[in-house]
Amino acid sequence: MMRITTLVIKLIIIVNITFAIAKPTNIRCCHGSTIINSKLYIGGGIVGPADKKHSNLLIKCSGHALVYAVNKGGGMIYLFSGFRGEPKGSAIYGYSLKLNAWSEVTPGGAIMPAESTTKVFGVTDSNLNTIYILVNSTMYIYNAFENFLYISTNLPPYQIYYYATVMLNTSEIAFIGGGNGTNRVNNNHNNIPMNQILLYNTKISSWYIKNAKGTNGMIPSPRQGHSASIAPDGRIFVYGGFDGNGSAIESVGSHPVFTVLEYVNGEFVWSTPKLFGQLFQFRIYHTSHVFGNYLFIAFGRNLTHSRLNTIDTIDISNRDNYIVVTDFVPPGYVPPISSSSSSSPPSPPSASNKNNKNITIASVFGSVGALIIVIGCAYFFIRRYRYQNVIPTPGNDRT
Repeated sequence: MMRITTLVIKLIIIVNITFAIAKPTNIRCCHGSTIINSKLYIGGGIVGPADKKHSNLLIKCSGHALVYAVNKGGGMIYLFSGFRGEPKGSAIYGYSLKLNAWSEVTPGGAIMPAESTTKVFGVTDSNLNTIYILVNSTMYIYNAFENFLYISTNLPPYQIYYYATVMLNTSEIAFIGGGNGTNRVNNNHNNIPMNQILLYNTKISSWYIKNAKGTNGMIPSPRQGHSASIAPDGRIFVYGGFDGNGSAIESVGSHPVFTVLEYVNGEFVWSTPKLFGQLFQFRIYHTSHVFGNYLFIAFGRNLTHSRLNTIDTIDISNRDNYIVVTDFVPPGYVPPISSSSSSSPPSPPSASNKNNKNITIASVFGSVGALIIVIGCAYFFIRRYRYQNVIPTPGNDRT
């Protein structure tokens, strides 16, 4: 479990993954999150042991999408749809990083429903100008720069719910796992096999399915409530998930918890690498993001329906060995150099407790120095007061 400081700024939580390493924050699941300028923004969701929607947004919502995009006024975090409390509010809200405030967004063009029937996800193009959101089996395309909303004329081959999605380097959107809602009867799970990857081509606005093969023939088990994040090199990290039976007293997790999907030369290939130091064997309704050489897994729910208040970090720099790290030193972080060690080359800290140790040592020596100064001043004034009213007598020299 990585310990990270969270800073509540008005209506949204900001987790600084550049410099801050501290304790975890509110328990939640079914939230939204996005990374901008080395900060992980987390908003909404369900908190506590009961299903209580978090109130750090203008409206009570969970299962929504938080997506960063660039508009004419600069950067903005957009909130789309999701499960809503009353009042439902608008389908789209925007959080201005410049103004530090939320506002309703009313785009031209199509109208998106304020509430969805399943958790929604949003992905952007490489220019961060266009956002793609699949809501109730309809692909909505939002041009943030023009503030205009389109609807794709083509529908997916089947309805999907509680899936995970990423934008591939080929301008295709991959929908991974989830349930098939087209022929769903009596709340059955009807999970989509993980060897079937549903794709949406953003260039030609078309849907199709591609098969995925597994290394040594191994295909991960079907799942819902999982997450997927893509690295710059194309590796897609899929984490968590369960069989979809939300009414079970103890949910059944999917296997393996951590798996990797790659899209090479038009073919999908699954691999199941070893993950060392894994803290939880079950996690759903969380979010995940790749930042540098790390995969961040934020909050979620465990198999007994309890919320998880941790942000876990996986080192993804080595393709052969993935390791959960308990202390995270951000890329580019330069620790302060003390004067006593200036003569010798400094070595970077391997854990946050070294920084705390430096602070403690500095505080101790600073306190001792201040104490000596106070004692010296007190001695001087006492000595001066003692002799300033003394009447000298013959033969008695003032010292």
